[in-house]
Amino acid sequence: ALGAPRRPGARGHRRRSLRGQRAPMAEKSHGDDICEQAEKLWGNSQVLCGGRFVAGPDGKASAFTLIMVVVPAVAWQVLVGAWFSERYGVSCAFFGAVMTCASLVLLCATAFSDPGIVPRQQDFQEQFDVATSASRVKQPSRQYDIVLRGHPFKLKYCVTCNIYRPPRCTHCSVCENCVERFDHHCPWIGNCVGKRNYWLFFSFVTATGTLNAFSLATASALLAILGQEICAEQGLNSSGAFVETVKQEPLTAALLVYCALLVWFTVGLCLYHSYLISTNQTTYEQIKGFYSEGTNPFLRGTICGNWFDVVCTPVRPRYFDGATGQPAWPKALLDASSTRLARSPLSDDAKLSPR
Repeated sequence: ALGAPRRPGARGHRRRSLRGQRAPMAEKSHGDDICEQAEKLWGNSQVLCGGRFVAGPDGKASAFTLIMVVVPAVAWQVLVGAWFSERYGVSCAFFGAVMTCASLVLLCATAFSDPGIVPRQQDFQEQFDVATSASRVKQPSRQYDIVLRGHPFKLKYCVTCNIYRPPRCTHCSVCENCVERFDHHCPWIGNCVGKRNYWLFFSFVTATGTLNAFSLATASALLAILGQEICAEQGLNSSGAFVETVKQEPLTAALLVYCALLVWFTVGLCLYHSYLISTNQTTYEQIKGFYSEGTNPFLRGTICGNWFDVVCTPVRPRYFDGATGQPAWPKALLDASSTRLARSPLSDDAKLSPR
């Protein structure tokens, strides 16, 4: 009963009895098991919805970029889009809305996509070497020399993922994963950009750059038209009309400054990646100067061929089965003599020599 005297030691006895009991564990669903197994294979990346989505370790980056796109886009619709709709029809407002939706969808698709992660393998001491029919007793060779399309390559052994990295595959120190055709780890998206999501990233950059340039052009046109009207009505000179226009439309002027500051980055990034696609390079390769003194073995002969190879080639399936939570490796491309490569996906014309 409420207010009844408490028996001495009852509280401590209750604590001791609870301390000796094991708390019941919450039952895990099949999706939770899949995510837990996937996290063991995919480093610091966040595995969501049973392995259907993969995000980087920092989700705040994509949220911040989302805000940077949504806020000025909404301001443009209220300030500039509505003004153009009243005078010239809804075509400008409709185009701005389409580009905004495209930018947001592509941003989310890039941020929550598998960039081309090669799942980790067991520690080398737990692996079975088919060539020797025994378990490994020492770490594999640090690298292999191969000849791919007539060009020498070094396949380095990743001590974190316990695999030999294929050509153009690099270990990301942020996500702690080996990513095929690694381009870069994007701080604005919070995810790696690689073989499986590069076309999404380039589409996002293109849509955002187009939206930014369009917003800047229309905001400038609005202020220019209003300035001419004020100049004609009040008989002011150009500088006086400009000051009066800014007083009447301060938010539009602020939006113009915001777009002008960002357009150099977004459009410049779009042009930079257009150059990389035309030369079939990655950001990592271009910064490191991999082909500064030689021929790029991945060139497809023409610019159109490079664009088709990078942007239009069908995306390979993930190396992860969401139904079982285990790696889903493609059909083996290596013969029995190259099984030491820990299932690294190489091309058929790669000739191996251990070092």
